[in-house]
Amino acid sequence: MAQWEEGDLDPREMMARHARTVLSAVLVAAGLVLLWSAVVFIPAGHEGVLFNKLSGKVSTTTLKQGWQLRVPIINSVIIYDCRRKDYTMSMRTDEGQVQGQSDTNWSPTADGNAVGLDITVWYRIPLDTAGKVYLKLGDQDWCEEHVIRPIIRNAVRLMTAKYTAPELYGPKRTEVQDKIKELIAKSFSDDGFFVLDGDGVFLRDVHLTPSYQHSIEEKVAAQQAIQRKQFEVEQAKQEAMAIKIKNDALSSAKSYLQLRTIEMLEKKDFKVMVVPQSQGLILNLQDTK
Repeated sequence: MAQWEEGDLDPREMMARHARTVLSAVLVAAGLVLLWSAVVFIPAGHEGVLFNKLSGKVSTTTLKQGWQLRVPIINSVIIYDCRRKDYTMSMRTDEGQVQGQSDTNWSPTADGNAVGLDITVWYRIPLDTAGKVYLKLGDQDWCEEHVIRPIIRNAVRLMTAKYTAPELYGPKRTEVQDKIKELIAKSFSDDGFFVLDGDGVFLRDVHLTPSYQHSIEEKVAAQQAIQRKQFEVEQAKQEAMAIKIKNDALSSAKSYLQLRTIEMLEKKDFKVMVVPQSQGLILNLQDTK
């Protein structure tokens, strides 16, 4: 059996000290983890929704930007971006929420054709509304797909059906954009979950079907051919008129020269006889003396 001399440390005491050190470290770490889980950081322009997992209730007060306290484990925080967001539907496959495929809005027109409208909508969640959005709708990604997108598509289809394809492609484009904006703004206002931000709606491009585009090109070509023929006819008329004016001028000048010739001959005692113009001028140059 081992013997310990006076002054030596008892191994049991050493183990107790070590256990207390480990326990202290564990308690400190647990405290830090608990403290860290009790705070949450809300980025600028965002709001946090406090959800109680035990009661299943959503707090009526949203958490503002900065560091905020919560009850660890019991409460969870859902963060919403309340800044301006855009939802884009485009024919290009590299832009908009739907990537890798065309997402333009193909809709029937008043004249039985179809057009594709590329559109961008600016919207945001109003202040202190994130809690209501979470409670009634869901998280932000779900809202974009199941609320924002259907509202945009419905407004586009309703307005497109009231105009012809040439109107949408040409003089009525700005008017259609304003009408779509009014419909989307009303839908947002009725629900109270979102609002348009800034200018709100941008009708970026209008696409025609290949067959309709081809018919337009043929029509334009035919119109250009008619205009070219009309120009050629007008040009021919102008040239004919110019020739007539020139002939009239030459005829007048010829008559004037003939008159002057007769006057000069009379002054020189020449005997002249005026005959019809078709016979020309006959001069009697024989001396009568």
